Amino acid sequence: MVCCREMIQHRPYTQKVDVYSFGIVLWELITGMLPFQNMTAVQAAFAVVTKNVRPIIPNDCLPVLREIMTRCWDPNPDIRPPFTEIVGMLENAETEILTTVRKARFRCCMTQPMTAD
Repeated sequence: MVCCREMIQHRPYTQKVDVYSFGIVLWELITGMLPFQNMTAVQAAFAVVTKNVRPIIPNDCLPVLREIMTRCWDPNPDIRPPFTEIVGMLENAETEILTTVRKARFRCCMTQPMTAD
């Protein structure tokens, strides 16, 4: 997994490192892919730190999930949302997210929807 700037640069870090990682895990669940597959770990770390490179979010991604990922990946850890806010965003969008999962728009490891419509 690609880590955020604070970890890569061996700087002091807080729970906001976990927020960044949550955004990456969410992206992996949505896409069913690993981030930066075309790069080595060193290349990915360099791109994240020096060029603020982030995984490409699919065009058909739900706006609320796009917003969560984008905010989780902010280069400034102080701007990343706390988990309480992320949970609130997910709870507010629960119906839309569940409907999306039922339609199998999450690509990860699914050959058919996990829930019955």
